[in-house]
Amino acid sequence: MWNTARGALAPPPSALVKNPMVSLTNDHAKTASVLATTGDAGNGSVDGGGAVRREDGEEGAPAEASRLVIVVDDDRSIVEGLALLLEAWGYDVLTALSLNELAQRLPQAPGRPGLVLADHFLPAGGTGAQAVEMVRAHVGAPVPALILTGDTMPERQAEAAALGCRLLHKPVQIGPLKDMVDTLMSGAG
Repeated sequence: MWNTARGALAPPPSALVKNPMVSLTNDHAKTASVLATTGDAGNGSVDGGGAVRREDGEEGAPAEASRLVIVVDDDRSIVEGLALLLEAWGYDVLTALSLNELAQRLPQAPGRPGLVLADHFLPAGGTGAQAVEMVRAHVGAPVPALILTGDTMPERQAEAAALGCRLLHKPVQIGPLKDMVDTLMSGAG
């Protein structure tokens, strides 16, 4: 069972991904929804603040670097939806709703991040690129990153490329998202 700030979410174990599209748009587009329902989400919980805990009560057991994904988005429903998907795919997740929250959570990360997945537009004028730079500075090494944005301006692609990041435009389809996450986490991206 997944416990979130909104309450308990417990999809039935037999549930499959029922919608191949995840609508990931932020406040800039005035909507936010995650339209995917996943099957067995694993055995852990994500609290509303982004902490990762296992159902058996163990906390702080280090996650392997290659399994930890940092998710940063200013929309709680998007963060929760992405966390559910990533954990259903076998990844550990640490979430943040802003750059300030990311700075507070990074020291408690349960291992070395293997991937940063960040929205381009963050609160207080922050950007996904800044989130990526913050994680890389914290780790002291390059960390693969994927920027999600509804902004289709060529400048977004150029900014992502300059940082060595991949870019996906919203709304994001689950198949391409999973493929890109798996590729980046395997080191092949």
